[in-house]
Amino acid sequence: MGRTYPIHEIEQLTKGEGEVIWADGCLAILKALLESGVAYVGGYPGAPVSNLTDAFLDAEERVLKPMGIFVANNVNESAAAAMLRFSVNAPLRGAVAWKVVGTNVAADALAHVCSSGVQGGVVIFVGEDYAASSTLVVQKTLPYGYNFGAPVLDPKADLNHVAHLTRLAFELSETCNMPVLFLVRTRVGNMKGWLQVKNNQPPKFNLHNRLTELQRTPDRFPIPPFTQQQEREKWHERVPLAKNFIRQNDINERYDNGGRKGIIVQGLLFNAVMRALMRLGEAEIRQKELVATHAQIVGVTENNFPTLQSPVPNPQSLSFGIPLLSLHALFPLVEDELAEFLDGKDEVFVVEEGEPALLEREIRAIAQQIGWRGRIVRNEFLPTTGELTTDIVTDGLTKFLRNSATFFSVPRPPSRVPSVDLPVVPRFPNFCTGCPERPAVLTALKIFRDLHPDAKFEVVLDIGCYIMGIYYLRDLVSPVTGMGTCLASSLASSFLSQERTIYIVGDGTFWAQALTTSISNALYHKQDCVVLILENFWTAMTGHQPNPSTKTGEHAGNLDIEAALKGMGAKWIKVVNPYEVGEVVRSLEEAWEHSEIGPRFLIVRGECMLERSRRERREREQLRNAGKRVAEARFGVDPLVCVGDHSCLHYNNCPSLSVRPSPNPLKRDMIVQAEQTCVACGLCGSVAHAAKLCPSFYRIEWVQNPSLWERLQFKLRRWLIGL
Repeated sequence: MGRTYPIHEIEQLTKGEGEVIWADGCLAILKALLESGVAYVGGYPGAPVSNLTDAFLDAEERVLKPMGIFVANNVNESAAAAMLRFSVNAPLRGAVAWKVVGTNVAADALAHVCSSGVQGGVVIFVGEDYAASSTLVVQKTLPYGYNFGAPVLDPKADLNHVAHLTRLAFELSETCNMPVLFLVRTRVGNMKGWLQVKNNQPPKFNLHNRLTELQRTPDRFPIPPFTQQQEREKWHERVPLAKNFIRQNDINERYDNGGRKGIIVQGLLFNAVMRALMRLGEAEIRQKELVATHAQIVGVTENNFPTLQSPVPNPQSLSFGIPLLSLHALFPLVEDELAEFLDGKDEVFVVEEGEPALLEREIRAIAQQIGWRGRIVRNEFLPTTGELTTDIVTDGLTKFLRNSATFFSVPRPPSRVPSVDLPVVPRFPNFCTGCPERPAVLTALKIFRDLHPDAKFEVVLDIGCYIMGIYYLRDLVSPVTGMGTCLASSLASSFLSQERTIYIVGDGTFWAQALTTSISNALYHKQDCVVLILENFWTAMTGHQPNPSTKTGEHAGNLDIEAALKGMGAKWIKVVNPYEVGEVVRSLEEAWEHSEIGPRFLIVRGECMLERSRRERREREQLRNAGKRVAEARFGVDPLVCVGDHSCLHYNNCPSLSVRPSPNPLKRDMIVQAEQTCVACGLCGSVAHAAKLCPSFYRIEWVQNPSLWERLQFKLRRWLIGL
């Protein structure tokens, strides 16, 4: 998920040399970008770099535009990667961000940029979350570094190190003329702490002082015969230059006081290894400022920031009882550094997360090339898949160091959480209260299936909030094949099986890739399918970033889904209100009948309830402060009417509906009640009519600053009912 940065945090980005700010990992990256003279930024949101996209957008008007920095809210990762071509033709720095699987979408454009090589520094911040389960499939970025020949950096969980490595990443990119892949892991992007900053550097050419002419040289075109020349440059010139830069700038950190055993650890896992070694008495922090936490300096004010003498830890800041090499440049590996570390050691433990274990394999290859006769271990002490937590790393190091002369074991600190053996009740993710996608994805489809039990169809869910429907429609849902491609995955089955396809896609995914991949493919082949387009005006799943359907901002109204579909030749298009479930079901039935005309498009238009609630809350507050009438609606359930059959729960699944004992002793079944979280979307009443449920739902209005007539009505009603 993303976040909204408050104004006081955004204003910290203007601070300069020697000052200290409080930031999370993504805001620290943005500050380092400003200090590096970046000219343009962009990307596509996704965990865990949604915060970085939000930081770009939240800081655009207050900080970035005044500095002349261009901000792009790209429609997908491929567009973001293609934008980096500007740095091929101009000596200007750029940065983009996307999540790990977004590299798949960007791969084609990125391969061409990497072949041409860049003049200005380019850094790509990839949301790496191998074992954090914040994206659909498990994947690593490092193989792409090998494929493209692009350096891959992996910082440790320390804000000052993240900012320092970001600044170095641009220098590395310009030294080797290659984009740099910078891993932003979940714990890096979301951690918070103090950051010592430097002065911002406005780009030489910017929105206020535009570049007069782009540099064009034919040998930079990634087409034959130039591609073979570029390939030779990449591996014989650019990669060696990257290795020299990595070594000269000490990007990889070495802690080696001698010993027959050693540890080689990748990037972020340095923190887990350090904590594990501290538990085992094999590590000590000498620089106490490094362990300062917000709790320890909670009394710090704007005029009394802490002074960090060494924002970037050096080998003298930490002491290890066993030699350790921390690799923050995962590709390319520097052979000389590894040879020096391996020299004199009998056994080395590689701490690498997940498969494929490219680091371990390359370290083994380098060791063989230099004739090292020691032993490299990993699988014997660590699992090869899943997250490497501090406890797992501690257990692995305990086994590895058991025969070490300097090793002594200490008991693991007791957990603060009491151990209680209680059954864990499985809970599925659910749509937010009032979400306009619930009635279309769950309610309408359930009612449609109940009304037409003989209808054979598969539900194809694309990437977005609505994919949570898989937990409630499991017997109907087909597997996901990637963002914007899911309808295309059902093309063969539409012609070779008796089941029809109902395809569900949101407006963010529609513009990102579904329009040009799935929908154009379906129209071209006249695929027999019904397409539900959920237009909620925001890219909601990643934190409510704007997309081409958003109705606010300077780009509002530039693109229209209905017009785009008509322009592509769609013959049946209808727009419905998602909260009118009966209308949605009738439209589905109508679309189901027109199987001979190809794809039928049902646009379910309703703003994301979270964004709508935020906007309306601000509007109500303004009216309330002005002394004007404010009315808030709520739904409730009459306990005397509810019979406890729970049909509303089956069709609705709203989080604001729960159950409680009936006040009627003759009714043994639990009855339904509406919680205070209800936003009065009207779905309950609509479902009751569409599914012919009981009429136990009622609607009330809470009025503030009522009119004189409303006050008189209220008093009269209380008098009539005897209150």
